[in-house]
Amino acid sequence: FRDHNIIIAMHKQYRMPRNSNHFISLLYPISICLGTLSSHNSYAYLSPSSLVSTRTMTIKRRSSARISTTSLKATAGSSNDKQQQRSAKKQKRSSTATKKSHWSRPGVEAAARLVSLPISSSSSDHDEANLKSWNTALSYYESTIKAKGDTKLYNLDQQRQLLARQWRDSDNGYNSQDNNDEQCSSSMTKDQLLNVIIPWKFGKGKPRNALKPLLQSNKEGDVIEASMLAFNFAESSIANNDNDDGDVHHYIQEAIKSLCQLSGVGPATASAVLSAYCPQSFAFMDDEVIECLYEAKRGYTLKIYMAVNDRCVDIAEQLNEASCSGSDGSGGNTSEWTPADVAKALWTVATMSARNDEVGLGKVFCD
Repeated sequence: FRDHNIIIAMHKQYRMPRNSNHFISLLYPISICLGTLSSHNSYAYLSPSSLVSTRTMTIKRRSSARISTTSLKATAGSSNDKQQQRSAKKQKRSSTATKKSHWSRPGVEAAARLVSLPISSSSSDHDEANLKSWNTALSYYESTIKAKGDTKLYNLDQQRQLLARQWRDSDNGYNSQDNNDEQCSSSMTKDQLLNVIIPWKFGKGKPRNALKPLLQSNKEGDVIEASMLAFNFAESSIANNDNDDGDVHHYIQEAIKSLCQLSGVGPATASAVLSAYCPQSFAFMDDEVIECLYEAKRGYTLKIYMAVNDRCVDIAEQLNEASCSGSDGSGGNTSEWTPADVAKALWTVATMSARNDEVGLGKVFCD
């Protein structure tokens, strides 16, 4: 197993509830074996005192557990080779960008226009204008949220951002100075899922009321466990961001899968949680964003989410490179671009177009 997957793998293998004493008693000797057999000490010995509670237990790890498993293998190739491989992957993803001429969601043509603007690190007037278009689009996000759902949706958006700060600022969140010593204990409650995340998602997109009974059926402890595991994978995606793309891709995928264990939660809802908690790695799966960046028919599978998220990551990197080149791109975003920001900007211009906001679109595209 990877160290993150011990609990889930055993749960699936033996069909045991994760809060049972039998399960805990098995976890203890297995941790001894892992700690003994692992030559690079990726697994720490799990003593009975480490099992703080059956619902919120965390596995103590050594500082080396934050290091990617890839870095523990023999180094294959130079850093230049890795950089070339990453560039080749980005070019391949860019070459498969959507070339649709028809969209099922209104306003997506404006988002596609924004994506089509060339972004480079040169400091020409043309490049600065394109960067400014992206910054201006993002700056209109809050006003577009208000126009879309009045005060209610705007308040939910603010509550979601506040929740994300609370999750990140908890004792063992990824902003903690001690995050090298043990796993994150941040988690989401059932109340936060049902009364903030879901209403925000339904208000911003299409309500799916048939999911509500399934979401209500989740137990409090299950929501806490799934979100705690997902947040740990999200943190690992940041810690390994400078390593091979494969590691980061794995952690992002596993974070989504962890939340999808809950009834009524798919990749779209999982991304609503994770894009708030960790915007550096996750974009929200808006319908407009999928339509804009995914060439095939819109869907909500994990495969489609990963493809769309990869494109948001690439665009964010391009925007950051252009910003660092000296282009001021005045218009709103003075901080580093994230995949979540890219998705926000695309959703904003699509929604503005759907609402026939010609004045706002004119400012975005400098028409």
